[in-house]
Amino acid sequence: MSIVSFDLEGDFAAFRDPTVTTNQTVKVIPSKSALIGLLGALIGIKRTNSFESLYNQDYINLLEHTAVGIQVNSPVSRCTFFTNHRSLIKGKTKPYKTELLINPKYTIYVKSTKEVNQTLLDRLNDNKFVFSPMLGHAYCPARIPQFRELLDVKEVKPDDQLVSTVLLDEVMELKNKYTKIKFEKSPSFPAKVLVERHLHHYVVADSLKRAVLRHYIPVPENGKHSVLDIVTYDSPLSLTKFYSVDNSDHVLCLF
Repeated sequence: MSIVSFDLEGDFAAFRDPTVTTNQTVKVIPSKSALIGLLGALIGIKRTNSFESLYNQDYINLLEHTAVGIQVNSPVSRCTFFTNHRSLIKGKTKPYKTELLINPKYTIYVKSTKEVNQTLLDRLNDNKFVFSPMLGHAYCPARIPQFRELLDVKEVKPDDQLVSTVLLDEVMELKNKYTKIKFEKSPSFPAKVLVERHLHHYVVADSLKRAVLRHYIPVPENGKHSVLDIVTYDSPLSLTKFYSVDNSDHVLCLF
């Protein structure tokens, strides 16, 4: 079993909440569907132009057979600006808020089919992509400075493991407001955590599902990665798995 890993960065990023239309506030991390779209751009999977179906079968297949992990490598910094938008109903303008992430940096972990993994590795090796990768918007081009392939990865149980990648909480708040993830701050590492809610897409029996799920995001503190010590982790939707990597004390959380 192998996992492809590469660094992803840019001058700006604009990962937005699709449910918010009154302003353009941005998230710290991309959603899984945004990352699948970025991977599709790298290897050449086109999105449909139809208004009836936003996701074609190639995209759904990639989403179904691909798990991703995200590690934040930069401190969270945003810039905010306002523009005046003119109303089409009333003859007046109103301010419109826009945010951008500044100098975001990530390490992305990808576990997919052998064909997708090999195609992705070839594209990363040659630094030639079918479509230009973007960080949430066309005016936020992405850079991929380096990559590596992680070999001898094996699945492990999450309990009592150290993790610095994003944790997906599979408990929907509409059904239960309490999380089923318990973690502690490790005394040997920083442990600064942000919580974001993303519209998470997943596939069940060839059917595309979506749910708003919490993501626990360890972010760097004082130039060091934050690390969480997992006490218990429940996976009611069976979307998340953990993998150990040779020569590392930390496990990877992929969903």
